Amino acid sequence: MSDGPAHSSPGLPIGHGLAMALLGGILLVWAGLMGLSLQRAALPDRTDGMMLAVFSPGTSDADAMAAMVRAGGEPVRSTWLGFAWVARGTEPGFVGRLKAEGALAAFGELPVGPTLGGCTAMPVDTAKIAATRLQ
Repeated sequence: MSDGPAHSSPGLPIGHGLAMALLGGILLVWAGLMGLSLQRAALPDRTDGMMLAVFSPGTSDADAMAAMVRAGGEPVRSTWLGFAWVARGTEPGFVGRLKAEGALAAFGELPVGPTLGGCTAMPVDTAKIAATRLQ
């Protein structure tokens, strides 16, 4: 018997590198599936109805509400993201007009949640909408 250090058996090294590679693979697959889901949920410019309108991060509530109203629609409720709103437009072409007013995209029902907005939606402040002045 020897009191020296135990030798590890040769084989695959399991350590931080393998864990990082596995995490990277999972994130890559997730990003691909999210991209595909968002692409399929994006609405064409001629669409009207209820949708999730996405603006640039940092867009103020007043600017987003004004853009939705100028596009001929109405804000229904904000989300916890701050730059995404549930909006409704009753005239065809609402999505195209919304994009012309500064929205990045508009999405229909996403396959990742049971309802539009889901738990991320908050009730809209109707007083704030009424106080919004279009310029």
